[in-house]
Amino acid sequence: MEKHALPITLVLLALGCSSSSSDPTGPATTTTAGPKAYIGLFGDQAVAVLDTSTNKVLKTIPVTAPDGLVITPDNKKIYVSSTDSGTVKVISTDTDTVTASITVGAKPAGLTMTPDGKYVIAAVNGANSAEVIDTSTDAVINKVVVPFAHSSCVSPDSRFAYVGSQAPNAPAVVVVDITSTTAAPVSYPVDKSPRALGCAAGNKVYFTAAGVDALEVMDATTGKVGTPITTGGSPHDTRPTNDGKFELIVSQTAGDLEMIDQTSSTVASKIPTGKMPHWIALTSGGAGAYVTNEGDNNVVLVDLDTKSVVTTIPVGNAPRKIAIQH
Repeated sequence: MEKHALPITLVLLALGCSSSSSDPTGPATTTTAGPKAYIGLFGDQAVAVLDTSTNKVLKTIPVTAPDGLVITPDNKKIYVSSTDSGTVKVISTDTDTVTASITVGAKPAGLTMTPDGKYVIAAVNGANSAEVIDTSTDAVINKVVVPFAHSSCVSPDSRFAYVGSQAPNAPAVVVVDITSTTAAPVSYPVDKSPRALGCAAGNKVYFTAAGVDALEVMDATTGKVGTPITTGGSPHDTRPTNDGKFELIVSQTAGDLEMIDQTSSTVASKIPTGKMPHWIALTSGGAGAYVTNEGDNNVVLVDLDTKSVVTTIPVGNAPRKIAIQH
């Protein structure tokens, strides 16, 4: 793999940098030596704010049933779906407080940010919809019917959302044109309910599916699903590396992060991370990846060059989604 600079966390720790922090129950101190990570703690009904330069939790922000969680490219806002309240909360990274609440319908699940930062795609399971949120106004500007919507990914050009539909007896990946309020969605039937999806270069959509111990590969234009790539048991989140050479995936049964060579479609490396890894977030520059371990109540930083865990950080109960400032 092409060498990159060490993850910023390692550089800052090596230099002995530190940041001021506040009482975790009080107002946040926003000045930190490194970027902040935001972690949905399902067991604590909160979002943890982590200073990645000190690996300390600065505070927790109350959000009930936090599920999907994404950050704007300018690092200013966090969006987190609150499953039991039917809303998407907006958190300001300047104050680390909830500044808005967007009503979307029952049981919002996965969130995806478009690469250009203009929209958030909310998969709203109970409302059977994919909803497009304009990040400039924090308002829903379009709703598209997607039965039992669960999660999504967005094409590199920010035009299409590929939304996983977990409809009983009719699972599918539904293609939504983000730029249009009139275009009808296109549904590609699949064998099992999609769990997490990753849109990659080369017109590929990777997705994991319930009960399938493999990573599925779909042609983004035709919807044809190719030969699955065998992984560890119960694969969950998946996303491409910044250089596009590998597709990353976590296996909840094996407790590892797996690097899949996109050219050969084979597992190139397996890196043990912990119990029930749930989500992946790449560091700036792509040299490292943070992985949440729901079963261990921690987050680990993986160096993708050395293929090893370099930092383990306790963060709270049942960490699931994670997003990091770059």
